[in-house]
Amino acid sequence: MRKRATFKRVAIALCATMVTFSCDDDFLADGNPSAPSISNSFATVDEARASVFAIYAGLQENESVAREWWWLVDTLSDELKSAGPQLESQRAQLLNYDIDAANGLISPAWRGLYRIVHRANLVINTLPEKVSEQLPQEEVDLLVAEAKFLRAWAYFELITYWGNVPFSLTTVEDFTGGVPLAESEQVIRDQIIEDLIVAEEVLPRVSEYRGTENLGRATKGSAQTLLGRAYMYFDNFAAARTELQKVIDSGDYDLVENYEDNHREENENNIESIFEVAFERVLANVWGGPQKAVQYRTQEYTPFIWHNVVPSDELVAAFEDGDPRYALCFLEYGDLHGPNNEDVFTPEDIAQGIENGVHWKKYGYDYQMSVPEMFSGINLRLLRYADVLLMMAEIENEQSGPTGLALDYVNQVRERAGVPPLPTAEYPTGTKDQMFDAIVHERRIELNSEQARTRDVKRWFRAGKVGPPSPNYEPRHEFLPIPLDEMDNNPALTPADQKPGY
Repeated sequence: MRKRATFKRVAIALCATMVTFSCDDDFLADGNPSAPSISNSFATVDEARASVFAIYAGLQENESVAREWWWLVDTLSDELKSAGPQLESQRAQLLNYDIDAANGLISPAWRGLYRIVHRANLVINTLPEKVSEQLPQEEVDLLVAEAKFLRAWAYFELITYWGNVPFSLTTVEDFTGGVPLAESEQVIRDQIIEDLIVAEEVLPRVSEYRGTENLGRATKGSAQTLLGRAYMYFDNFAAARTELQKVIDSGDYDLVENYEDNHREENENNIESIFEVAFERVLANVWGGPQKAVQYRTQEYTPFIWHNVVPSDELVAAFEDGDPRYALCFLEYGDLHGPNNEDVFTPEDIAQGIENGVHWKKYGYDYQMSVPEMFSGINLRLLRYADVLLMMAEIENEQSGPTGLALDYVNQVRERAGVPPLPTAEYPTGTKDQMFDAIVHERRIELNSEQARTRDVKRWFRAGKVGPPSPNYEPRHEFLPIPLDEMDNNPALTPADQKPGY
């Protein structure tokens, strides 16, 4: 197992390079020349890299990919149902589409994304002015490109779930004026594309990082894949195809032999992974110490600890009979699990809540220990090659119908999974609509609980191709409300800026 050593120190780098700028205003006001500031920092390669690693650290935080980001995205999908009254009210409300601006999950997820934007803006606006013999132009270009990739990811998540949002490309040092909405959502879309084009041009291929401590940083393939995903969401299939074809043609990526390798700690940053967020269980420090790079997926989802949610009946029923991925994603009584599959899953293993039915296994680490701890060090994969193939299948079908090429893209994924190739009796592919339904099915199964379903359903529903994600869906649910605390504390926003219906 290889973890990026730099990520182990990223929280410490954050304290040194970021927190002091925002939390020590009185000290700075006294004019102490030795106090950390933008003017006297980021002068060396190590300091500049630390500023970028602080952006990555934003992904590792509790309000981001470590916890609240995937909670937000998953509860808006049709993949979950409550495992009982232990599910916190703010999560249950989103799961039931009982949504308002005071929801206690929407606000932290919003903050987590803007924390990444703020740190990226600091790097993008500061490092180009620091070029020197100690900080070469080539290094600055690389670091700024990484920051632009991460800013693009954060803004893409924001517009996907909120539409038009407060928009800034500058380093915000004085919040008294607030940050207004962009002139339109299109302005933010254009910036996402611009940032990712720069990142694609500058970032190295992953082949340059494999076998080094840099493996896990954003790469050219990361930028191309996210750009392809963004173009698809923006309904520009031709541009999406161009970018995703580059990923395929690079030869840098392939499907791993075992599906489960995409969700285990020992196989991180493998040949299928295009971008993932690094975590380390050994850095656990209960609820908020300075060194915490753990994620909470095992704790929240699997039956052994908090057991807050279980797979929805619809997701469970969607699996084809005999699909090996079913047993890799879910647990039922009598299943073998634990180290070396020596334990039998029984009702006594359930920590609390619903005992009957199907329970989550995916991204759990009970394979390492019979009774897992709360914290997980399994990296969460945000972009992987199977998604690229399935996006290309959808693009090919949209542009040319159910061609052999579209079938090949899907069947590569199915062959790896160990299920029969398309077409099948259950999923014929003779027409464009049939092929689309087969692709929708394959994406639902292959990428279940990987924060793909919510975005997929949003764009398909917008195009009139599928129904809404919830029986409680209303037109106002196209976007989430701007959090109440943002409306109260951002003086650039007015009540008219709130999303319709909230």
